Amino acid sequence: MTRRNWGILVLVAFILTAVGSIIFVHDTATPATQGDTGAYQWRFVAWEQGDTPQTQVTLVEGGKSHIIGTYDGSCAVMEGDYLEYEVSKVICWFAGGGHEVGVFEEPGQVVVRVGEVDEGASGIEGFRGNFTLVKRL
Repeated sequence: MTRRNWGILVLVAFILTAVGSIIFVHDTATPATQGDTGAYQWRFVAWEQGDTPQTQVTLVEGGKSHIIGTYDGSCAVMEGDYLEYEVSKVICWFAGGGHEVGVFEEPGQVVVRVGEVDEGASGIEGFRGNFTLVKRL
């Protein structure tokens, strides 16, 4: 191998290492959570973008995947403390606040809603609300 080929090989290895450290992607599937109309499975794809981690949230329902959106921070399936009609939820969290993504089995329809969550501060109560419809299933 010539000196020039070694130089190109080292340069390619450096670029691949640099790109890999800038964009880290992982795909995780969570165990299915049960609702009255069947199982809901959440999938997450996370990466770094500058100083803010990003996570794409996908809901799998009835064998069909629904991309719900991309949110700042890390996301995790949460159990309990459900709102009325909510049967499954994910919390995406970064720097003291984030979003709750929930499946709501409302009378006559199943929908996905996204709301705001905030941990609050000293003397200021946390917040959970402003849910908006993002998808009808």
